[in-house]
Amino acid sequence: MTQAGGPALRVFHRKRKPLRNFIYVSDTKLDNLFEQIDPNLRRRISAEAKIDLKLASVTLGQKSPPQATRMAKLALVEHYIDKNHHVGTCSTPGTGYFRGSIPMQWGWLNPHQGPDDDSKRDTVFFRGDSESHSVILAGSRRHVLGERPAKENRDLVAGSAMPNIMAVIRENLAPDPKFGVGRRNDERLLHEAMEIPLGGPAQHLEFLAMAIVQGTVGYEPVIHSVIIGTPIYVAMAEDHDAGEQT
Repeated sequence: MTQAGGPALRVFHRKRKPLRNFIYVSDTKLDNLFEQIDPNLRRRISAEAKIDLKLASVTLGQKSPPQATRMAKLALVEHYIDKNHHVGTCSTPGTGYFRGSIPMQWGWLNPHQGPDDDSKRDTVFFRGDSESHSVILAGSRRHVLGERPAKENRDLVAGSAMPNIMAVIRENLAPDPKFGVGRRNDERLLHEAMEIPLGGPAQHLEFLAMAIVQGTVGYEPVIHSVIIGTPIYVAMAEDHDAGEQT
């Protein structure tokens, strides 16, 4: 409100970081990475990024933690990674951390178990493709927000470990009568991991992940790069240009 004839008031809004709609957050990775950050550096980051360090210091563990605790720990760990590590992209992921924003399909994969356990789907699988590269992310289903592991599966806590991810991918490949699943070479594995059927349309997702396996498939002049990683988080991408991939 202004007085008649007086100057109009100008309202300034502080720029805020956009809200993110998270699909997956790995509590296990956050606890592991947080504990490796020097306590003095944690305090410095919390002051610099205005993160509640007391809240971030709570162990996430196996039980469902308050969402505020998870988000505080994620903010601190992500800030540390961005400041202290080279973070690659989808096209140039490097060998450590990489992030991106890309249309992806996702769903559940059967675990590497016996025929009586085929109904247990404990691995979540994300895949995004472009003309020159593919990104495949896999992790434990229990880190999908809103998911709860079945009572009989509570001991399956290594869903993001490389041996489990590779075993689950192999379990979901079509049988090859000539070579057999166990004898597939890395290039064939990467190629067929791109072909695992996933239902539903692609969603534009953003993520921060850790690289596990990467390579190329195809032959000159058509070479396609593939990266398999396990995510720290996956979220809906709010702001993106059509066709943008990073």
